[in-house]
Amino acid sequence: MNSKNTSRRDFLKQSGAGAIGIGLGFGMASPALARMQVGKRHLKDIGLQLLTVSAEMKKDWKATLRKVAGIGYRNIEFGDAYGGSVPEFKAFVKELGLACFAGGAALGEWKKSPDKIIDSSLELGKKWLMCYWPWEDSAENKTLDDWKRMAESLNPIGEKVRKAGLGFAYHNHDLEFKVTEGKIPYDVLLQNTDPSKVGMMIDLYWIEKGGQKPLPYFEKYPGRFPLWHAKDMDRTAERSFSCVGQGIIDFPSIFAKADLAGMKYVFVEHDKPSDGIECARVSFEYLKRLTY
Repeated sequence: MNSKNTSRRDFLKQSGAGAIGIGLGFGMASPALARMQVGKRHLKDIGLQLLTVSAEMKKDWKATLRKVAGIGYRNIEFGDAYGGSVPEFKAFVKELGLACFAGGAALGEWKKSPDKIIDSSLELGKKWLMCYWPWEDSAENKTLDDWKRMAESLNPIGEKVRKAGLGFAYHNHDLEFKVTEGKIPYDVLLQNTDPSKVGMMIDLYWIEKGGQKPLPYFEKYPGRFPLWHAKDMDRTAERSFSCVGQGIIDFPSIFAKADLAGMKYVFVEHDKPSDGIECARVSFEYLKRLTY
């Protein structure tokens, strides 16, 4: 990276993006403290993964973001800026009272262009970055050694992201829970990633789709799950996606262990809604009523 890009990154970090800096501390809280009763609380600053309203964003991103802000969302998770330039997108989001909070890329992109991802994220003002997909192929026939090597490859990326003043987390699908050589790969991931560098964005739909439950993981790995994707599962035999609160996932029981998990931020997500805005609305209203 040339000196111009380095100076630009330093400026962006000093102007606020580095505020969360080294104090991320995944997995550092005392398990006993995490288990303390803290009373009934409501979620604040609920986020939305813009994939939920992808079709609407492609048609009219400004009108869609107005509706998202009008629902009550405060944080948004997305890839690149939609529509116009990055300054235009960032200014419009700020005008609406939204925050460009999270985003990320697949592992292949992280290996190829980590500085580019970090710099563009700093420019947008993001605070957290994810590894959304861990393989550079179809992910078939992976061994436990493959999972271990992949997990270990996340640590230097997390270190680089952290040095830039941002948080880094791994996002799961269901393949992490397919028993391989007698073990669950998600455990291999948690055991071979450094908690100070790599957090977990746990997708509450995909872990259930994979045949597991989040609560045992919260108990076994307290404090490791700072970000959550709230996505529900429908009642059909296919167990497909549903808007939050309209499916079969027991969110009250899961959120009751939010402190144990180390949860800091929640993002609503639905991969293929028939009406993205309506799904975003009913999901938000459900989560706002939820206490934990």
